[in-house]
Amino acid sequence: MYLSKIMISGAACRNPYEIHRALWTLFPDDVDADRDFLFRVGHSDRSRAEILMQSIREPEISSNAVKIIACKEYHLPLDAGLRLCFLLVANPVKTINDEGERQNARGETKKCRVPLVREEDRRDWIERKFQDAASIETLVIEPMLPLRFRKNRESRAGKIQPVSFQGILKVKAPDAIITLVKNGIGPAKAFGCGLLSLARA
Repeated sequence: MYLSKIMISGAACRNPYEIHRALWTLFPDDVDADRDFLFRVGHSDRSRAEILMQSIREPEISSNAVKIIACKEYHLPLDAGLRLCFLLVANPVKTINDEGERQNARGETKKCRVPLVREEDRRDWIERKFQDAASIETLVIEPMLPLRFRKNRESRAGKIQPVSFQGILKVKAPDAIITLVKNGIGPAKAFGCGLLSLARA
């Protein structure tokens, strides 16, 4: 895996979904490949955004609009019992039946995702995500500003309510932790959610 610091400039910074599209341009050899990168937006405004990106492939081509500031290989040697600091910006949600009782093509009531707003529910959510991989020793949960986006000009505006989780965990199953790091945690990965960062405690 690779960890990269990316600087994005221009109109893409005004729409989280466009940041995702801009990052795709760093992997030109196989444009039809499944997304194999995760990212988190750091400082940003309407003209610039600092991005931390984790990717299976090494990013290749910088441009004025999407610039690779730094890139290094990311190795993750872990042992059971190891204590680690962690940081995760995620989109904790639950799935409920559509309130309007709209149906899908099979005649079933559609499902929709709604954000978890109570801290207790958010705590339960993150503990379920880690239950096979690690035990959480300390946890700080902080709501973040909503992310508003459009996938294109014709689509309806969408909104995501990201949450920051940080604290200290104790590794139970190293392979399970590595899977969480590689795959990310929770939905909305195309909007900068799901990247799990780890450091020695």
